Amino acid sequence: MGAARKKSSRLLFVFVLVMSVFLPQMVFASGGPTDYQLVIHKFEKEPGTEAGGPGNGSPEQQVEGDPIQGVEFTLKQTHSYDPATDKWTELADGPTLKETTNENGIVVFTSGNGLELGRYSVTETKGPEHVLLNPKTYFVDIPMTSKDGSSLNYNVHIYPKNEIIRSNVTLKKVDETGDALAGVTFNLYKEGESTPFKEGLITNSDGNINIESLGSGNYYFQETDVPDGYALNNTKIKFQVKKSEDINQKIVVEWTNVDGFANNGTVTNYISPEIDKDAEGKKQLDVDRNQVFNYNITIKAPKDIHKYKTLIVTDNLDSRLQYAGSWEVTGASDGAFEFTENGQLLTWSVKDFSKLTPGQEIKITFAAKIRPDAKLESTETGIPNTATLTFDNDRGWFSDKEKPKEPPVVTPTDGGLEITKVDAADQKKLKGAVFKLTDMAGNVINTSQAGGVVTLNGTVISGALDNLVTREDGTFIIKGLTPGTYQLHETKAPTYEDEEGLKSYRLLTKPIEVVIENKKDAKYKVENSKSGWLLPTTGGIGTVLFSSVGLTLMGAALVLYFRRRKSETTA
Repeated sequence: MGAARKKSSRLLFVFVLVMSVFLPQMVFASGGPTDYQLVIHKFEKEPGTEAGGPGNGSPEQQVEGDPIQGVEFTLKQTHSYDPATDKWTELADGPTLKETTNENGIVVFTSGNGLELGRYSVTETKGPEHVLLNPKTYFVDIPMTSKDGSSLNYNVHIYPKNEIIRSNVTLKKVDETGDALAGVTFNLYKEGESTPFKEGLITNSDGNINIESLGSGNYYFQETDVPDGYALNNTKIKFQVKKSEDINQKIVVEWTNVDGFANNGTVTNYISPEIDKDAEGKKQLDVDRNQVFNYNITIKAPKDIHKYKTLIVTDNLDSRLQYAGSWEVTGASDGAFEFTENGQLLTWSVKDFSKLTPGQEIKITFAAKIRPDAKLESTETGIPNTATLTFDNDRGWFSDKEKPKEPPVVTPTDGGLEITKVDAADQKKLKGAVFKLTDMAGNVINTSQAGGVVTLNGTVISGALDNLVTREDGTFIIKGLTPGTYQLHETKAPTYEDEEGLKSYRLLTKPIEVVIENKKDAKYKVENSKSGWLLPTTGGIGTVLFSSVGLTLMGAALVLYFRRRKSETTA
């Protein structure tokens, strides 16, 4: 019994050994295994990353990287394999299979989706935008013989990698003359995201912002701050980092250009409009109150003025000034500006930007006067007046605070006249002399013509300056006269008393020419002489004598008259 069992055991061992040798051949003869497969694991890698070790088809290989979904692989069978005969046959037009990696970066080809034993070319035919497809075609055998030739692998795993698309991006900032512009600040955004991808990027001395290794996708730069004198432009400067459409799959940066502003990554900043104002070309002007003068408002228009939404100039005149009714514009075509007057507020608005020339200097000139009653405070040297420029460049730059750095000051001109009346003999001060002030044609000056606020001996007066009387000290003083040449006429001489009673000084026979200068008091001393005449009293001897002589002459004349008449009658 024991011998029989031993014999049976030996026979079973021999059977198993034989089957282990012949079973694979029996399987192949019946059509081969049915659980073969090709598994592709797809990963992405950064540019410059070292390649991993050589593939061996094993599912146990360790690979670093993130899986990629959406890579399409195309398999084309180039050879068929017959396991029964162990024969590989080249195919002229083998079947084609397509599958796409899943969220784990894996795609599996089996007999269920058309995989047969044989050799296949493997090609990446589609993939996500952020990676470069592998342009190479590689080949896989199913089954795959191990490198040492000791085994066949019907469960083949491969681990191809894709390089992530990255590119350096440079934005260049220039001014309107094309020179590099440093100090402009930008934020960088990914398209569709409100939080900056990078912020506070500032152009360097070359005008550049350099971004390294930027991944594929849609982005835009947006300006947030500019140097003084330049207008902000918050237009989105869009670009895309992508692979080219051709077979070479070059990494390209494609910019979205903006007419007149952005061209292939070069972005222009234009100057901010500037305003200046003067009075007759001066920052300090002395002018008579009754004299019309011109204010000039000068605007330096930027070269992108045609893209502006609004540009308005306002001049709110000081209450001591008045608009004199006329204005004109140079440096712009007719109809470019619209003017409105609302009390002291003067406004010029651009209504047609096409009538402005980019970069052209625009000058608005308007007439004005100093009001007759204008007064200066004790701390003032004149009447300042400025203008305001309001603009909107329709690209994020709005201002209503642009004013001249140095507004003009106009000062009303006026002078004074001080007259001192004295006795010509002893220089005694004489009161009671009366004068009038006229122009050179003899017309009496009225205070409305005199300049503005006129005072006589410190008291404001109005009306004609025709009753100017010297005081106890022999003087009168006029302030507020417009500079110029006048005539001073004495209309009544002063009086005095002596032993013979009240007498008058001699009245001046011609006017005195007086010259009034700005900010000065013209001082004149007027001398009067006492009268030297002496008439006899009424009814005295002198009168009788004159009467007798007169009567005698009249009688002689009558005698001669009658004699002549008689001789004419006799004849």
